[in-house]
Amino acid sequence: MNLRPLNQSDDELLSSLEQQDDVWEFVGTLPLPDEEHPHHLFAIVEGQASVGVAGLVRSQALDGTDFELLCALRSEAQGRGFAKQACQLVMAWAFDTAKLERVIACIGDTNDGARAIATKLGMAEAGSGPPGTTVYIKDRGKRKRASKQG
Repeated sequence: MNLRPLNQSDDELLSSLEQQDDVWEFVGTLPLPDEEHPHHLFAIVEGQASVGVAGLVRSQALDGTDFELLCALRSEAQGRGFAKQACQLVMAWAFDTAKLERVIACIGDTNDGARAIATKLGMAEAGSGPPGTTVYIKDRGKRKRASKQG
């Protein structure tokens, strides 16, 4: 599994993901790449197939200055560890390439799978986010220590 920058040829992937009940419930409308941040979203690729989307989007949570981790997989790709792998790659890109100081995730209170992944990534619960969500945070300074634990 690897990541490649999301582009206009991924419209069908985005459309199919938005039609999945679980993606619509927990993520909503998937953001399209834009001129300002073209490399913050990635297609998750397994073999030759694009099986999902992962990346960072501007967040309205907390003070509105953070980037939020986003991951959505096609139904047939779920439960195979791709979400955790993709999120690990995005987090590494966020800290090593984009040089972000922290990454957040606003996770629906009923999304147990995403909460488990956030914990495995070393993200810490930081309180309530938008209604029905909890905000998780991972700071750049805690990256090395957390990676040794998992």
